[in-house]
Amino acid sequence: MPTTNLTPEAFARARAFLERQGRPLDAARFRHAFEGAAAAGVLGELRAYQNGDGGFGQALEPDCRAPESSVLATMMALRVLRELDVPADEPLLRDAVDWLHAQLHTTLDGSVWPFLPPQAEAHPHAPWWNQSTGGELARTFDGFRVNPRAEIVGQLWHWPETLPGGLLAQLTLETRDAVLAGLEKDDVNGHAAAAVFAGSLHIPDDHRRPVLEYLADVLPGRVQAAPDAFAEHGLNPLMVAPTPDHPLAHALEEPLSAALLHLIAAQAEDGSWKPSWTWFGQFPADWPAAEAGWHSALTVDALLTLGAWGRLAR
Repeated sequence: MPTTNLTPEAFARARAFLERQGRPLDAARFRHAFEGAAAAGVLGELRAYQNGDGGFGQALEPDCRAPESSVLATMMALRVLRELDVPADEPLLRDAVDWLHAQLHTTLDGSVWPFLPPQAEAHPHAPWWNQSTGGELARTFDGFRVNPRAEIVGQLWHWPETLPGGLLAQLTLETRDAVLAGLEKDDVNGHAAAAVFAGSLHIPDDHRRPVLEYLADVLPGRVQAAPDAFAEHGLNPLMVAPTPDHPLAHALEEPLSAALLHLIAAQAEDGSWKPSWTWFGQFPADWPAAEAGWHSALTVDALLTLGAWGRLAR
């Protein structure tokens, strides 16, 4: 019978892994979340990934090794800052939002954030970040209409005063309409980004609720549900409802229960959780560093998820 909670021994192995092999940022996140360490320790480690222009890079997102600032890495930084519930005047946040504001590209569909700058192509990266031909990255991510815009907008509503008046409202309207135009069934990260938008209770209901209703309608038929599916990269229900208080959690009760059981069982002997993807042979000399970064990030993410769902037996 599957273990329904992560055991104290398994938790200790995860802690030992993070302290021994984890990135300093992830070890600091663990200590803050589970041992009462000050948020300043996390902010100090996160600062190492911020560039002089205010954006984040330096392989904060392990699948892109470019040192230059990118929307991709800056979005990852916003996740950590939201995790810490920093105030709007936190310098790391203020500088990151100023940088994001400068990166907006206006298209026929409104303003979007391209994931990566062109110079990222010269550095090791996963195949889905390829941009060797003009417009390749935009084609891969549907013009960036939903991903990453929906997640960034959803995060920024926690600090609405950080953007000039009217801009966040306009981005919110454009994001709502982009999601309601429909997501492709296999757009894993598009659904996850839209779920961040739907779960941001600061967003006015006339924009957020239609997205929530759309996702609640389509997700039960799109998330992974069978036990043997969770080992593969796909739309894991925990990607769209990472906590029990997320408004999509009720619509996904059964697959979420199965996903939590799999998450507990998926812990490796060394205490870590491993990525379900590879770079498929691209930049083979650099994939090990990316994989190690993911082991670290996914381990603290797994513990935070299990903690949120009350699945840690400590």
